[in-house]
Amino acid sequence: MKIIRLTKADFSNAVKEAAAILKLGGIVVFPTETSYGIAADALNESAVNKVHDAKKQSHDKPISVIVADEKQLDTIAEVNAEAVKLMKKFMPGALTLIVEKKPIVPNALTQNEIAFRISSNRFAHALAKKFGGAITATSANIHGEPAIFSGKDAASVFSNSVDLVIDAGILPLAKASTIYCVVRHELLREGEIKKDKIEKCVVE
Repeated sequence: MKIIRLTKADFSNAVKEAAAILKLGGIVVFPTETSYGIAADALNESAVNKVHDAKKQSHDKPISVIVADEKQLDTIAEVNAEAVKLMKKFMPGALTLIVEKKPIVPNALTQNEIAFRISSNRFAHALAKKFGGAITATSANIHGEPAIFSGKDAASVFSNSVDLVIDAGILPLAKASTIYCVVRHELLREGEIKKDKIEKCVVE
């Protein structure tokens, strides 16, 4: 496992190296707007299974993704008018939307719908953009354990199971993203973005 300490001077090189690892089917711990996450090529079934193994979780547990823009989203998902409204209002940001997935998405990632967000974290967004497609966005923690906000802690926990850790130091403590399903019109988790704001946007 390699560790790259994220600095302004080395930002572009860190993005390039992380994207290169993803293209080879590797997995990377990286900072997001909520906590540290584990990135893999979301359409590479073998890479997604590595994420499940690293987190010590069941391989049928759905994993959310980060996309850089609507073009990347169109590759993996069917987006309805409600989703478009919410994306325009709250993304990039701490909102995860659940939409219908396209057949290209492997069952190792998710069996039915797919959960996605456009990250407001500079590195996470740059990584998805440089990689050129959806990346996994699951939190970098062992299943059932708390989220990790320290790059040093993430490197310790995943020292034997990931290829690269992007250490951005200690991230600000933040709530997990709000999760809303546009398929069933249902709020599954309330985070930074509150239920009333979601409901107001949907009916506008």
